[in-house]
Amino acid sequence: MDLEVRHLRTVVAVATHGSVTKAAAALGLAQPALSAQLARIERALGGPVFVREPRGVRPTPLGRLVLDRAATLLPAIDALHHDARRTATSGADTRELRLAVVGTALVAGVARVLHDDDRRVALRSRWCAQDGADDVVGGAADALVAGMCADALPPVAPGVQWQRVGTDPLHALVAAGRPVAPDGTVDLAELADADWVAHPADDCGARCFAAACARAGFTPRSRGECEPSVALDLVRAGLAVALGPAAAAHGRGVRALRIEGDPVRRATWVAWHASTPPDVREAVLHATREARRRPEVGTPRAV
Repeated sequence: MDLEVRHLRTVVAVATHGSVTKAAAALGLAQPALSAQLARIERALGGPVFVREPRGVRPTPLGRLVLDRAATLLPAIDALHHDARRTATSGADTRELRLAVVGTALVAGVARVLHDDDRRVALRSRWCAQDGADDVVGGAADALVAGMCADALPPVAPGVQWQRVGTDPLHALVAAGRPVAPDGTVDLAELADADWVAHPADDCGARCFAAACARAGFTPRSRGECEPSVALDLVRAGLAVALGPAAAAHGRGVRALRIEGDPVRRATWVAWHASTPPDVREAVLHATREARRRPEVGTPRAV
């Protein structure tokens, strides 16, 4: 059997998880199937790659050699795939920037800044950060802008580099005509009787919000989950309250109330592949910083 890239990934997975059983679960394989595959890999390499112990496995000297070479080869293979797919799908328009977006209210602002920078933007909305990162790895997106709970870390993906742009408090989004405190703030406990609508998310934001409500002495009454635009429609109609960044309310008939103590915060991240051209990285970082700093850049312009 010839050694293949997938075999290196298998060895790395077993080493990373420290156990064949855990690696099999992570790879979506049955444990006997992974054990058989590992045995074939060891035969191809000429010796055992791991020492089996009661609590898992540890690399042999041969295993350490394979892992050391894999640390060089796998990123190079990933970069090759990314560059090849990007070249094959980019077409003649070198100014087009394919941007994956996840869980952020800054999309319009980022697109506006990039447009003003003479870049055509093709957006790719994804449900979770891992899907967006996979797009970057696979070359389907040049970069990713993602909003995640401030207590969450971005997913690990081959060759993907992350940079946190900033962290902001989430506000209570209410109908613009609703009476509010003169200073535009509200105690979370004052919203104990509200119907809350949430956005689907794969991070810890829902748990952090529930914990904040518990500290305020109540359990939030939920209207369920829906897309951000639908959630804003419900808020605008006075049928629900939502949790979101101040930028989500700008110019949309919705008012953002700062919650006393800022109990829930959300981080904005930008991600790209290690092989992404520096000008693309800087363009997306600049656009995201500007959209976060000046939410009005994402509102419609008068004509």
